Amino acid sequence: DARFDNTSTFWQALNQVALAGRAKAFMQGGIVYVWRDQPQAIPTTLFSMRNISKNSFNLELLTPGEDTADAVEVSYFDESVWAPRHLLCKLPDSNAERPAKVDLFGVVNRAQAYREGLYMAAANRYRRTLATFQTEMEGYIPSYGSLVTVTHELPQWGQTFEAVEWSAWNRTLTLTDEPTWISGQDHYVGLRRRNG
Repeated sequence: DARFDNTSTFWQALNQVALAGRAKAFMQGGIVYVWRDQPQAIPTTLFSMRNISKNSFNLELLTPGEDTADAVEVSYFDESVWAPRHLLCKLPDSNAERPAKVDLFGVVNRAQAYREGLYMAAANRYRRTLATFQTEMEGYIPSYGSLVTVTHELPQWGQTFEAVEWSAWNRTLTLTDEPTWISGQDHYVGLRRRNG
């Protein structure tokens, strides 16, 4: 619920509107899509040591410094009083000494403004591990924001093996190496066909 009264580009306006719904616009194949950040359960594809280009995997851990925001102060236009409002959104154990300031264009409801502010504060705290890598044609399978599974030996995210043989008679899968099973932990096996 907003009005554009300033000149901006289409792309800036679209992303400004999308931010109110925890979303981001992107272009793929000449088509504009909007992706919303929300929980996902089914991965689009699996990347492992078999299809990540050699020496391209990089893991970056962002450590918070003394200037890192520990809360978010959102500005929104409140529909109940028809005036701009500011709302401090902090996680339960935050002191909120250095809040980041964010303008939520199009948000007119206090509850929504608070939810989006808490989401931004949580993303700033917990999304601090960035994995980057290169792959070949399989990089075209996922899209922006797709959930992917990454198995790599550098951060010890899972184990990768190649299936050598499958016996339907006794339901036995033979692998190139023997997996390491850790007692007391749940283990999951993800299989990937040759075509991805």
